[in-house]
Amino acid sequence: MRSDTRGIDVRAGEADSVADVVVFGSGAGGLAAAVTAAAAGCTVQLFEKAGTVGGTTAKSGGVYWIPGNHLMDERGIDDPEDRAVRYMARVSAPDRYRADDALFGLTKWEHDLISGYYGLASEAVEFLGGIGALRSTMELALRFPDYHMGLPEQGGVYGRALCPADDEGRPTDGADLVAQLTAAARRLGVRVATRQAFTDLLVDGGRVVGAVVRDLENARDCEVRARLGVVLAVGGFTHDPGRREQHLPARVWGGCAAPANTGDALGALESLGIPLHNMECAWWDQVAIEHTHQGSTETRAGMWVAPGDSSLIVDLAGRRVGNEKLFYSDRAKIHLGDGAPELLVLLFDSRTEQLFSTEQFAYPLALPGESTSHLVSGDSWEQLCAGLESRLQSLRSVTGGARLRSDFRSNLAATIARFNDLAAAGVDADHGRGVEPIEMFFTGEPRAGGGPNPVMAPLSEAGPYHAVLIGLGTLDTKGGPRTTTTGQVLDENSDPVPGLYAVGNCAASPSNDGYWAAGATIGPALAFGYGAGRHLTAQRPIGTYAHEQGVTS
Repeated sequence: MRSDTRGIDVRAGEADSVADVVVFGSGAGGLAAAVTAAAAGCTVQLFEKAGTVGGTTAKSGGVYWIPGNHLMDERGIDDPEDRAVRYMARVSAPDRYRADDALFGLTKWEHDLISGYYGLASEAVEFLGGIGALRSTMELALRFPDYHMGLPEQGGVYGRALCPADDEGRPTDGADLVAQLTAAARRLGVRVATRQAFTDLLVDGGRVVGAVVRDLENARDCEVRARLGVVLAVGGFTHDPGRREQHLPARVWGGCAAPANTGDALGALESLGIPLHNMECAWWDQVAIEHTHQGSTETRAGMWVAPGDSSLIVDLAGRRVGNEKLFYSDRAKIHLGDGAPELLVLLFDSRTEQLFSTEQFAYPLALPGESTSHLVSGDSWEQLCAGLESRLQSLRSVTGGARLRSDFRSNLAATIARFNDLAAAGVDADHGRGVEPIEMFFTGEPRAGGGPNPVMAPLSEAGPYHAVLIGLGTLDTKGGPRTTTTGQVLDENSDPVPGLYAVGNCAASPSNDGYWAAGATIGPALAFGYGAGRHLTAQRPIGTYAHEQGVTS
């Protein structure tokens, strides 16, 4: 750390509370760190900015990607470290990947974190299961493909995408993952406080010894001391418009990250001279832009896939721009780069609306009872085009005056005719729709009236037809300080900052702008949160805390 900017200097005797470990954020990473430390007998205080625990994890499907996990071993599924690390390396740095290089073309930090993750992830899940903090099942994993199954490094492996399980072993979701970890945290004595926001770090002689917490209910600040360390797990900066504009490479309309994710950790880290990395990277997605400009940039979900089979995406000139079923983060990259479109149009017919709206991954189709105000509808393509022009006119102050191109209608007619021909033939010769296994998984089971390609069907000859204006969004950002596999924050010399840890989306991800598979956000959060908790407990002086409480690790 720079010696001229040291956070808030500590004054003896002024702390409002003291714990061995202080954690900020109650998503998968923060809870894993808290539970791991508490299970070893540490006193733990966990602060959550929102009114309820869980963060973005609670909104998620709850999948955590764990290569080489113990459930795979029990079923005889082979997933050796070398193959898994090669796969992660190729997806994380496709432009630098070298199969014959000792680091596969990665930097040492990237390789250390990725290779360390392989062993730590399975260990974390097995540990949390062993102490009754998180039940895991691979029932879903046996049919949930990774996002790049076509890469030779992937190896055709299924079984990495675990998820939480109920008492009978059935798959559950992110809300249950949070509920299980929170119950374990409380059982182990973790003190959990909501509506408490991180604002700054307390530093003494170059060591982080606590933090400043803002009580949002009473609008007052207090200090909390940490005997062993502070864990930052407060998420990314999806909902901080200033940092989005400063760091991200294109306009981001919003995303499904929890609304509390406003980059709270970053200012304190910058003030200590700790370098931030991968700030231009995110877990990309697309969102309905009309969900993001009326007081909140939070969306219910992201557009995991263009919903249904009789649906397509066009630009404001009325032309298809890519494979609508490409998994969300790569598909959303159509919005990045010079000349990239800021707005696109999702088109679908009433068949898709009626048959697919209740699918898990059907956003931005409206759920039953949900507002449809973001939809533009017309009984014919002519009426739909007129409706789109009118809607864009009403949004001109939001979009900067974006309009359909003058040849939109004629181009769209040709685009739909071409799409329908390809769908009837069953082969998308233009964009390869339907090639990757993940496309089928996200679309859902084929419906009556579909074509030979299970993710592609001709649009109905008669309306009504529907459209949604979509733009770039995120699940969350993935930039922050570099860390070790044990969550220790690294300074400008790549040395660990004593007493300071960061996990989850407020830390730099070694995946860069790549996305290994579903659960590649929660998996590392659990693993590195566990690693942080384990490292913190190792810092205790022998004979203290755990023995005093009658708890053994």
